[in-house]
Amino acid sequence: MNTPPIRRDEIMARAAELFARKGIAGTTVRDIGEVTGLFSGSLYHHFRSKHAIVAEILARYLDDIHTRFSAVVRRSDSPAQTVRGLILETLRVIEDHPHPTAIYQNDRRYLRDHGLLEPVDAASRKVRTYWLTAIEAGIAEGVFRDDIPAEVFYRTVRDTLWATVHWPGRARYSTTDFAAMMADLFFAGFARDRGGHRCATVPPT
Repeated sequence: MNTPPIRRDEIMARAAELFARKGIAGTTVRDIGEVTGLFSGSLYHHFRSKHAIVAEILARYLDDIHTRFSAVVRRSDSPAQTVRGLILETLRVIEDHPHPTAIYQNDRRYLRDHGLLEPVDAASRKVRTYWLTAIEAGIAEGVFRDDIPAEVFYRTVRDTLWATVHWPGRARYSTTDFAAMMADLFFAGFARDRGGHRCATVPPT
């Protein structure tokens, strides 16, 4: 049966909200049917299982991240500009896709236990490449420090950005302003030199 795209998108959007709020384990097909106005039997005409809905939600989520990150790389003129762009787009992804983000962050154990994590992690490893390519290029050009491994810098930036969704006061800043602040912090650190000036190592681009 061919599912009209709009209907399929609506089912996934409402299911994603439930998964984010109740967890995948805590959400039943009946729950999804209730919020979409479909009986459980009818829902199976659109998706073969609850896990199929989860898999497609996360696949689309990762596809959008790839699209955004690829665009950042194409329009960037330097490694620093690329990293700044990736920081901004990561925050935009969190803002634009709060429910898939919550599913991916909060239900990793469930995804792993039910064979749903490997496809997501395979896509995530490709996302990692965007970061490491830019960071390693910056190190090679002498723009970034070479005494801190690229992997350490990448993981620090990545984990901090994903954690900001839970930070109190985050809503006081626009996404663009917050991204600029995070980039300045990661690039220049939070220390001052003996003259009282910030030790900036990478200029804004």
